[in-house]
Amino acid sequence: MAELCNNVGASLLACFNCNGTGDDGMAPVDDKAIMSHMKDRLVKGIAVTKYSRSSSPKIITLKSDEDCTEIFFEHKGARFEDGECDTYKLSQCGIRRATDPDPDVKHFAGSKVLRDNLDPNRALEAFIIEGPNKVTINCKVDSELEADRIINGFKLLLKASKSQSQ
Repeated sequence: MAELCNNVGASLLACFNCNGTGDDGMAPVDDKAIMSHMKDRLVKGIAVTKYSRSSSPKIITLKSDEDCTEIFFEHKGARFEDGECDTYKLSQCGIRRATDPDPDVKHFAGSKVLRDNLDPNRALEAFIIEGPNKVTINCKVDSELEADRIINGFKLLLKASKSQSQ
């Protein structure tokens, strides 16, 4: 059965002229390719809209170092640090969807910042990066697909980073 699924998957990828690695402009399909694609995107930078309690929404760039061991933020080409956005070791971070339960208020989803600032119809475009000391960075991108790719890629990188740091 697994061989049949692999053959069907390969045939489907071929129909769309996709090789499954992400280097052809299509989304990568296996964990190793997803991680590699995410690393490349983080090194180049991913534009996100950051929501905060204390300021209006701001477009910033989520980035990582070449080794993908740290994440940091830029705004207009310069390092951006505002008490939430800082440089963090990837192994000390987490990520969750804006539709996941709020750890502070279990019967609500996301975060208070996103609930206060984001149209609920856009929740699938948003996610929360969790840093050390209960830091939360509330982000939104342009599409549900983009958010899904970032969340899945980030989770795979976090898993690999945490297993390497042990």
